[in-house]
Amino acid sequence: MKKLQLLLFVLLSVAPVEAAVQKEAAPTSVEERRIRSAIEEQYNRIQKEGDQLKVEQMQLKTLQQEVDKKLVQMQNLRQELTRLLNRKQAEEGKRVTELSKIYEKMSARKSADLIKNLEPRLAIELLAAMNKKNAGKILDNLDQKTATRLSTGFTEFPVDQPPSY
Repeated sequence: MKKLQLLLFVLLSVAPVEAAVQKEAAPTSVEERRIRSAIEEQYNRIQKEGDQLKVEQMQLKTLQQEVDKKLVQMQNLRQELTRLLNRKQAEEGKRVTELSKIYEKMSARKSADLIKNLEPRLAIELLAAMNKKNAGKILDNLDQKTATRLSTGFTEFPVDQPPSY
């Protein structure tokens, strides 16, 4: 940005100088012609650089607009993914609740045999969704190692974390 400001300053200050030089009488010496030629070359170079800066600015604006569009698209996709994930988690929560009711209706021995083969996290969620009395009966019918693992997992189970199955 500072380069652009400097270039604009130079362009604005060179234009009056060029007008003044053109108004003056024809150069009288070789030295004057050489200086005028150098000034004109410098002015032309600065003008070309200014034109190039304008082109680059337009390209940057175009790229910025494209990036902004992509950001909006990504934000919309993120919101859609969040909505879908929340819906999926809610559906999974309903299914866990339904499954826990099914396990509660089984005998404690049969439920224990099934629960010991489940993923620990799912087993913990099922036990957490059950009536505590029934969950206790099921834990009582599990082998000591599995019951301890599930009980420990139950106490360490994060409340705010969504299911991972």
